Amino acid sequence: MTMRCGAILWVCVVAACAAAPGAAQVPKREAAYAALAQLPDWSGWWGLDAPPADEFRGQPAPIKPGLVGAPASAAERQRYACRPPTFTGYNGGFQEAVELLFTPGRVTLTNEQGLVRRIYTDGRVAPADAEPTNTGISIGHWEGQMLIVETTHINPRARYPLPQLRMPPIGVNARVTERIFLKDPNTLQIDVVVVAPGALTEPDRRTRFFRRLPKTMPTEFTHCTEYDRSIEPDSGEERFDLTPPPDLPPPPPR
Repeated sequence: MTMRCGAILWVCVVAACAAAPGAAQVPKREAAYAALAQLPDWSGWWGLDAPPADEFRGQPAPIKPGLVGAPASAAERQRYACRPPTFTGYNGGFQEAVELLFTPGRVTLTNEQGLVRRIYTDGRVAPADAEPTNTGISIGHWEGQMLIVETTHINPRARYPLPQLRMPPIGVNARVTERIFLKDPNTLQIDVVVVAPGALTEPDRRTRFFRRLPKTMPTEFTHCTEYDRSIEPDSGEERFDLTPPPDLPPPPPR
């Protein structure tokens, strides 16, 4: 009788443990991570072959007339270079390599200059009353092997198309749509559409091709000149005369 009661008690304990919330969560978490194997291989670091300035010279942004300002002074450039990164449709990739990390319900995009974007793929929607941020709120979903991302709540003071003082603020109600997919195993294509009623006359549509880089470790850097000895910290002016000599030969042809 005693052995029978003990066996019944043991069965009850095992059943109670199996019914505990923690026990059910472990298989669910394992299944969520196992599902990542069905996603495309975007591992490693990605970079662009050409500087973004070349892209925008060849395909100017449809900025409203009169919004582009005069070139900034050295002091203004220094102060602006020390600001945190912002997202208005460009993820970096020329000087700073880009990385995309998969976790259940989220893709995290980062680059070597400190840009961090959290792209939520868990079915949530962006709250209508959320405050704007430097990277906005990015909501994504998968259509096969393509990730489609809508980014809203972007800091209206962020400059477009590049973070330069002469460029206009992107303004309120800006929206960035990205379609990200592998063109081939070593080429990541990002089609970008930027809608910015305050800055643009029409949607700005762009396609960028990132190639997979051989590097395995990041090289973090910043354009901030706060500790640059060639810059006067109080005025932000160059300490050296950068005027080219009059007999400087022309640059070689490209």
